[in-house]
Amino acid sequence: MPHSSFRYVLNTLLYILRTGCRWCDVPKGEIWASNSSAHRWLKRWELNGTLEGLQPRILGIGQKKGLINWSYGAVDGSFSPWKGRW
Repeated sequence: MPHSSFRYVLNTLLYILRTGCRWCDVPKGEIWASNSSAHRWLKRWELNGTLEGLQPRILGIGQKKGLINWSYGAVDGSFSPWKGRW
């Protein structure tokens, strides 16, 4: 299987985080990794600690550029395993 550019993998992962889209709805094109490739790298980066190191760097860049509103937050519980158990 051909190697996906890390930039394209990151583009895809950030798109999923930003939009909340499903893995099967990942856009196709020259700046995106396939959903299977992005998912494979996400699992690998979670296991080896890369994702933990990327998070503060990405948030720092977003904050410096004024792209993050820290006074607002939202949680989507529609996929929660606790749904209907109250």
